[in-house]
Amino acid sequence: MNIWDSTKRGVSRAGASISGGGSHGSADPGFNEQEIRFRNLERRAMKLLQETKGYRSSVAEMTASQNALAENLYAFLIDVQQPQDYQAEYSQAAGAISREAQPQFNDIYTRTVMQPMAQYCGYLPEFDKAIKKRKILGDDLEKARRTLSKVQSKATDDPMAVENAEQDVKYAEEAFESLNRTLISEIPKLINSRVYVTDPSFEAFVKTQLQFFSDSLGHMSRVAQRLPPQSGSDEDKVLDERVDSVMSQIRSLNICTLNV
Repeated sequence: MNIWDSTKRGVSRAGASISGGGSHGSADPGFNEQEIRFRNLERRAMKLLQETKGYRSSVAEMTASQNALAENLYAFLIDVQQPQDYQAEYSQAAGAISREAQPQFNDIYTRTVMQPMAQYCGYLPEFDKAIKKRKILGDDLEKARRTLSKVQSKATDDPMAVENAEQDVKYAEEAFESLNRTLISEIPKLINSRVYVTDPSFEAFVKTQLQFFSDSLGHMSRVAQRLPPQSGSDEDKVLDERVDSVMSQIRSLNICTLNV
């Protein structure tokens, strides 16, 4: 049986036949403790779900930016020179990562990481509604008790008035206690069940990352094969000197000395 469906039905059963409220909760340390635990879980779970969505978006944005950079580099140079071999290969690799590796990552990541986490978080509002209903049931119980007290304090020839008021208290108390017991029982199950979501999802997250970066590396390795050979430990210095030389030529252009 699906643990989430079972948990949801347990909470719903307790409050399905009643429509009342509850300030009675402050007198129940057992429930107060579980509510604090639930609120902590709720906050952390929603934060984790937000981060899983953010990571997926970041990967999509990174691959799209990488592909756009490659395309714009090609457009920037095309009227001056044909792209060098490694530049052309990089453009192809960036496009392949954007078209193939990223969509595959997105599909697997969504199914194995985001959807299980979203499903788990989808049950949190059910518990939140049950906690709020407990508050209403508690308020109804207190109201029924006050009514009974007033009826008992008045001299009345109608024995049914007291009996009806006592019956109202009984019904309100049973409704409140039923939902209260269910929450105290079910909240720990919800909290403990998170490991059955996070453990396989985190494993899938790591494996999906490894596959994505492995596929990306496969495309980029072909770029590495096209790069000019390294000239040794002074390569950075040589590159800096080449850039400085080009910048000096640009600065020497007449337009750069007009101070307009």
